[in-house]
This record gives sequence, C-alpha cells and structure tokens, in this order.
Amino acid sequence: MMYYKHILHTTIKLAIVAVLSATIAYLVGITDYILVGTIGILSVSLTRKDTIKDNINRYIDVLLGLVLSSIIFFLFGFNLYALMGFVVLFIFISYVFKMNIGLIPALVLVKHLYEAHDISWLFVFERFGIITISIGTALLVSMVYPKSYNKRMIHYVKTVDDMLQDHLYMLSIYLIKRDNGPEYIKHYELLNNRISDIIKEAEIGDKDKLFDNDHQYLAYLYMRRNQLSYINNMYESVRRIENNHPYEAIISDYIKELVADIGTHDKATSQQEKLEEMKEKFRLEKLPKTRREFETRALLFHILEDLGSLLKVKINFHERYPRFEL
Repeated sequence: MMYYKHILHTTIKLAIVAVLSATIAYLVGITDYILVGTIGILSVSLTRKDTIKDNINRYIDVLLGLVLSSIIFFLFGFNLYALMGFVVLFIFISYVFKMNIGLIPALVLVKHLYEAHDISWLFVFERFGIITISIGTALLVSMVYPKSYNKRMIHYVKTVDDMLQDHLYMLSIYLIKRDNGPEYIKHYELLNNRISDIIKEAEIGDKDKLFDNDHQYLAYLYMRRNQLSYINNMYESVRRIENNHPYEAIISDYIKELVADIGTHDKATSQQEKLEEMKEKFRLEKLPKTRREFETRALLFHILEDLGSLLKVKINFHERYPRFEL
C-alpha cells in the first residue's frame, strides 16, 4: 500500500512541476514552453537529496554545453563538422567530471542554436532561461511538497517487527516439528525477501531528510537486518538436525518468549540473562554418549550462540540510541 502511495505522490509531483514550469515559461515569453515542462519532469529525482545533487550537476553541464557550443559555432561556423566536434568534446568532458546527467537537455538546447544558426546573446540567454526555469521549478516543488517521513518510517519499523515475530515463531515450531521442513524454508525465504524490500524502500525514504542527521529509524531497520542473518543461521542449523533431543523443546519455548518481546523497548538485556542461565544449565548436563547425540547437541548449542548474538545486536542498538521510541 505504501508503495502505491509513493507512486501516486510522485505522479502528482511530476504533474505539478510540468504545469508550473511550462506556465512560468509561457508568462515570461519563452516560445518553447512545452520543452520547459518536459525538462522540468526530467529534473525530478526520486528523493530530495538526489534532486538537489542531480540538478546541480545537470545545470552546470547544460551551461557548459551552451557556452562551449557557442564558442565552437563562433569559431568554426554552423556546420556538421563543428557540431560533431562539439558533441564528442562535450560528452567527454561531461563524463570526465561526472556531470553527464545533463547531456540530454544540453544537447536539445544546443540543437536549437544549431538549427537557428543563432548564437546571439538574446537567443542563448533564452536557452539559459529554459533550463533555469525547469530546474528551479523542480527544486522548488521537491522542497515544498509535503513528506510524511516519520509516518512512513514508523510503518516500516512496525512491519519489519511483525515479520521478525513471525520468523521466530515459525523457527520455534520448526525446531520441534521438522516434518514439513521445505514449507518452513519456503516461508522464511519469502519473509527474507520482503524484509529486504522494505529496508530498500526505507533507505529511499531516508534520503528525503535534508537537514536532519538523525537516522535512528533506518539504524533500527539495519539492526533488524543483522538479526535476520542470525535467524537464518538458526534455520540452517535446525535443517541439519537429524535426531530429536530434550533440549529442543526448552529452546523452542525460549524462542516463543522472544517472539512476545520483539519491539522497540530494550527487553533483550533481560532475555540475555535467561539465555545465559539456560546455557549454563545445559553445560552441567552429562556429556553425550553417542556421535549422533553429540552432533545434535552441537547444533543446538550453535543455535544458542546465534540467539545470544541476536540479542547482543539489539542491546548494542539501545546503547547507541537509548531514547529510541516510535
């Protein structure tokens, strides 16, 4: 749902830029006001930061193209060789200085000069006006267009937490009921992909923060992604277990406790203490007597280590962001 809302807002923003820039160009007397609206649309990037960065490079590149082409046409005249020489030189310079994002609008405007055989100050200045109005409108609309950053990021955080709960709960069931292993694996792969997609969306949304270096929501999602890697390790360990063991039920119950504690508050510290108590209790048990029992216990202890790492990641996050809340 959030994805389609993002598409809707992007569509509205592009329409506003196109209409507003074309209208301004028409009012100031620019004849090719449709082109102004078109370049305006091309000047809107996915995020505010990208819009600013891309348009700075685009504007400089277009100015370079207009100045360079005017000089070449003045020195060598309006002929195909001069145009080809300009295109090769301009493209080379644009890529060398990493401003090639302005190639298309620059070449379109230089085409105007070439077709009109006109490099008079007034005509060239009108080309400057076209790019200035286009980029200026795109920047203005991007800056003032309302953004619901916190609302979206909170939605991502809650969604990922819900999925992580689902992930861990399925793990707790898988640990004691391994008959439908392929189904559990398929489920966790789907969750992995969905969580990765959500974090990618959040990274795009985080770029809309221009003057605020507080990226705690994104840091929270990265923390969950780190935890996900440990959960995946545990799924792999369970998949390799071939024999039942009494520890499985105990660990499964503990994981179910973790499911209830998934959230933004620091409950990992208390859970870590419980985990250490469980591990110590297991250490005091008699050593395995058979190779199979040894292999099973080794995999179960590996799961306990991954659980400890999972909790440590959450504890580290709260040490860095002690006041984190939604």
